[in-house]
Amino acid sequence: MKKLIIATAILYSSVSFAQTANNIPDSAKFNKKVMENTTSFVFDGQKPTGKGWDILEKQFADNQFVAWGEYHNSPAISQLSAYALGSASKYGFRNWCVEVSPFVASELTGIAASKNPIDSLKAISKDHPDYGTFPFFKTTEDAQMLSIAAKNKYKIWGIDQEFQMAFPYCITKAYDAQSPKVKKAYKAVYDSLLARWWMPKVRLIDSLKNATIQPRLKDALEDIKISRTIYYESDNQMRATLMKKNFYNYYDKTTTKNEKVFFKLGANHLAKGLNLMTNLYDIGNAAYELSQRNKTGFVNVYFVNRFYTEKGKVIDDLDNEDSEYPKEFLKLYDKEKWMVVDLRAMRLRYDHDKTISDDAYSILYKYDLVVISPEVMK
Repeated sequence: MKKLIIATAILYSSVSFAQTANNIPDSAKFNKKVMENTTSFVFDGQKPTGKGWDILEKQFADNQFVAWGEYHNSPAISQLSAYALGSASKYGFRNWCVEVSPFVASELTGIAASKNPIDSLKAISKDHPDYGTFPFFKTTEDAQMLSIAAKNKYKIWGIDQEFQMAFPYCITKAYDAQSPKVKKAYKAVYDSLLARWWMPKVRLIDSLKNATIQPRLKDALEDIKISRTIYYESDNQMRATLMKKNFYNYYDKTTTKNEKVFFKLGANHLAKGLNLMTNLYDIGNAAYELSQRNKTGFVNVYFVNRFYTEKGKVIDDLDNEDSEYPKEFLKLYDKEKWMVVDLRAMRLRYDHDKTISDDAYSILYKYDLVVISPEVMK
C-alpha cells in the first residue's frame, strides 16, 4: 500500500510538472529562444564584423544553396550582398541567381565586365532614371555587386519574367540588331510596339520575332509575351513555374550537380513550402528539395526592414496594424547593428495558443535565419 502511495505521488508530481510546463505561453518560450539565438554585426559599407556575420558567412561553407530573401531596392542590402559575393567565392560559389529575366542577366553580365558598370546602368536608364530599365539594378551599390561578381567570375542566372520597364529596351535591341532592309520593312511594327510598350500586342511581338534572326533576341521577345500574360492575368502560378523552369535551364548546364548557387531574390520567393504571399510552391522550395536530392544543403535568410520614409516622414512599421513583418522580429531592431536570429534552434513544440502571431509562426518554419536591418529605407 505504501509503495502504491509513493508511486501515485510521483505520478501526480510528474503530471503537475508537465501541466506547469505546458502552461508556459508560447510567447515566453519564443522570447527565451530568441534571446538565446540572437547575435549581431556592424557594417560600415565595406566590411561586416561581429558574430552575426560569422554565422551568415558560415552558411556559404556549409550549403550548396544560400538564399538571401531581401526587401527590394535597398542600398544597404546591395552593399552587404557585394561583400557576400566576394566572401561566398572563397567557398566555391560561382553562380549568382537574381530576380531578372535570362536576357537581362546576359546584359548584366556584359555590364559587370565593363570598366564602369554604374555609367552603363545610367546610360541604359537615361530616359527614366527614377525607376531604371532593369529591375533592382540601377544604383551605385547595385553596380558594386556587378563589379564584384565579374571580379570573382560569377555566372549571373536570371530566372524571372521580363519586367515591363525592360520591354522597350528588349524590343529596341531586337529591332536594331536586324539588317537595314529588315528594319525598314518592320519600322511600322517597331513604332507600334513602342507606342504601347507596357502591354504590346501579341501579333506585333510575333511579327518582329519572326523577323529576328538572333536566338537570344528571339527568346527575349518570347519572354515579353509570357510576361505580358503574367501581368494581364496576375498569374502567380505561371510566374513561379517560369522561375523554376529558368533555374533548371541554368542548373542542367552546370559541370557538376553540386555547383553552389547564391540566390538574391525577394524574400517571399525563397520560402520553404508555400510562398508567404501567393500560397504557391516557389523557387525557394524547389531549391530546398533539390538540395535534399543532392544530399547537400539549403539555407534561406529573411531580411526585415522596420523603418522607411514616406513623403519625407519616417514611418515605423511596428506601429502599423497591418505591418509587413511580424512584430516579434521588428522589436529586435537596433539602429546601429544588423540583428541575426537563428531560427533553426527555435523550432521546439509550440501550442499555438495565439500568443505568437501567425506570421511569426510562418517565418519560424519557412526560413532558417532572420536578419533585422538598421536601414531606414528611403
